[in-house]
Amino acid sequence: MKRRIIFILTCLLSTAVFAQVENDDNKVVIDWTEDSTDITTIQDIIKVQQQVTNRNVTEQHFADVWGRRGYFNFSYNTTKLSPKGNYRNGLDNGLVGELKSNWGASIQYGRSYRLHKKPISNVALFNIDYTGIDLNVNHFEAIGNGTYKYNSSIKQPKNADGIEYYNLPWNMEKYEVNYGMTLGPSLTLAPFNLLSGNGLHYIKFNVFYHIGYNISMIYSPNDKKLDENQSGEDFQAMESNLKMVWGHGMMQSFGFNISWKAIGIGFEHRSSTIKYKAMNTKDFGKNEYEFSSATNRISLQIRM
Repeated sequence: MKRRIIFILTCLLSTAVFAQVENDDNKVVIDWTEDSTDITTIQDIIKVQQQVTNRNVTEQHFADVWGRRGYFNFSYNTTKLSPKGNYRNGLDNGLVGELKSNWGASIQYGRSYRLHKKPISNVALFNIDYTGIDLNVNHFEAIGNGTYKYNSSIKQPKNADGIEYYNLPWNMEKYEVNYGMTLGPSLTLAPFNLLSGNGLHYIKFNVFYHIGYNISMIYSPNDKKLDENQSGEDFQAMESNLKMVWGHGMMQSFGFNISWKAIGIGFEHRSSTIKYKAMNTKDFGKNEYEFSSATNRISLQIRM
């Protein structure tokens, strides 16, 4: 009996050893030092989530930096009107000289439209600007040192129909109201976006060139004390007459501005050529008076 038990145990032991060495291709190897780097841990999940959150915060930050595409400009103006012909000034048969405003103000509203979806290297962005509202008011003081600025007794030469019209009172005090619309390219630069300071990212420089069309009206208030001719039919005809001209023409402008977030300051030069006509053609005729207009503006800008 003992021999039989010993024989069975010997056979089992031999079979186990044989199974381990019989065939290297089929053996099962247990690696007790298994690599655990492919196992996702809690720390790995938190790290990935932090990266996603940081990426979203950065994208939102630069979306805010490049936002605010609309703009309001409140400006102080200086304007010159230069005659492009020999026009009588309405006082002494002298000619109209350069007219300079002593103050002016304007308001503009417009919007920038991107020409590409993302800024170039997050630094440069090309736009098309449309300024739908460009409203200006300019004031011109009366010209000359004397008491009188107008003489209603001095008239224009008779025309082909034998009609004698009055001269326009170019030397009198004047208010100009000008309205225009412009369209043109601009370039915005945010050079500090490559730095780490988030506050500096909002500093942007913008240069632009716009073309458009404008309408202008010039009004001279009545003041009969300024008429050198103080009596007669001509004096009565002019003492309460409508002294206003209107005109229109193409214009162009260029300038720059510097902004930080919603606040900016800027400079613009605008020029145009306008042909004026009298509103009261019955008394002043239908002649055209061509002037070149040049306006410089310093602006406070609100971006939206």
